[in-house]
Amino acid sequence: MAGKYSLAEFLDVAVEAAKKAGEVIRRGFYQTKHVEHKGLVDLVTETDKECEELIFNHLKQHFPSHKFIGEETSAALGTSELTDDPTWIVDPLDGTTNFVHGYTFEKIYALHHACFLGMHDHQMFCRFPFVCVSIGLTIEKVPTVGVVFNPIIDELFTGVRGQGAFLNGNPIKASSQAELLKSLLATEVD
Repeated sequence: MAGKYSLAEFLDVAVEAAKKAGEVIRRGFYQTKHVEHKGLVDLVTETDKECEELIFNHLKQHFPSHKFIGEETSAALGTSELTDDPTWIVDPLDGTTNFVHGYTFEKIYALHHACFLGMHDHQMFCRFPFVCVSIGLTIEKVPTVGVVFNPIIDELFTGVRGQGAFLNGNPIKASSQAELLKSLLATEVD
């Protein structure tokens, strides 16, 4: 533990922060975005910046002595040193590319039915509504609390060191499948 706080308090505050940022993401998902490039492939939007500030402010209000590493501010400032101090690591909008090109469920539904009925439009394709807020806490450089919230499909993943991982409050675990040919793998290609 870190001082006077419990792991449950860390988790509760992280979930609150993720849900607040999730509301901003949900609203922005359906709007035109102003996009900046922070490299050849990486994108950043005003929503990324707004969410990181919102999350940091919420966490700092509850844990003013903690350290913070954020994807947007750390990239801009060139700082991301992890110390033994309690440190929050935040990706305010994980999946910015999906966010920028996001389709609404209505568009996905219409596209699915158009394809099912044989009305193929090869110009159309679907981006996944998979964007999330990712918040982690390390204590003495050890991952201790993690929260991943997808506000578009309302999935909240949480985990606390030694207490397991959960999806919307229900326990989850890794597959016991050991054979690669029978496994499902996913990756991101930049």
